[in-house]
Amino acid sequence: MLPFIGILSTIISQLLGIWFKGELTTYQYSIIQFVKDLILFITSVFVSGLIHLIIKNQERMEENKNLTIENFKNRYNALKNQTDPHFLFNSLNSLNGLIGYDDERAHEYLEQLSSVFRYTIQEHPVVTLSDELEFTGSYIHLMKIRYGEALSVKIQIPDRHQGYYILPFSIQTLVENAVKHNIVSLNRPLYLVIKMTEDETIIVENNLQPRQDVRDGDGVGLSNLNERYWLMFRKNISIEANDSIFRVEIPLIKNMDKYSDKFIIHNS
Repeated sequence: MLPFIGILSTIISQLLGIWFKGELTTYQYSIIQFVKDLILFITSVFVSGLIHLIIKNQERMEENKNLTIENFKNRYNALKNQTDPHFLFNSLNSLNGLIGYDDERAHEYLEQLSSVFRYTIQEHPVVTLSDELEFTGSYIHLMKIRYGEALSVKIQIPDRHQGYYILPFSIQTLVENAVKHNIVSLNRPLYLVIKMTEDETIIVENNLQPRQDVRDGDGVGLSNLNERYWLMFRKNISIEANDSIFRVEIPLIKNMDKYSDKFIIHNS
């Protein structure tokens, strides 16, 4: 800044000498030089201070952004870590129900469970729809081992949407929630449909036949999923229910570019 001010002062002095040549006394010329130098000094101080404030403000904004992202990661990971033990507990509880009752199906269940857990230990906060559907299919296979023909699941997702992005465990959570909270028996089969809407969202719906022996409010299922969606995408899931149908709609993300600063995105 000082070299620039010095050069500017010299140029202005030369211009003043040319403009007022022979018209000013030495005293008048010195007064003009003093005023000029004072204005340049004040201007340089002001500009230097303004640049300093802009730099400090940018540094604070960057620090706040980093703190926000770090806080987001901590909150998101806390929710994710809450989901994994919940899934493990329910899976092992289902396996326990088969042991001694149907050992052959229990053995098949255990084999499928090992492949399912390979998905649960991945650290990617966002996955492609095809990955989530593959995992959900494995989970549905586990449930079919347990419930047989009492559980029916139809997946109606066009191939062109398989590359869209979704939160891990999102569809599986909705399937698990339906099985957990509804009667599943040969006399009262549970029917689930997983389908795409015209707005390119995913709907998971089931016929409503509530169990009376299940406590609500475990803090892990739908509320957890909704909070994870809000943290990552600033979007909410949608829940609708009537006397016969329970339906949950979850967003799909076509382009992850504007979310890429939060996490590294997993592609198959």
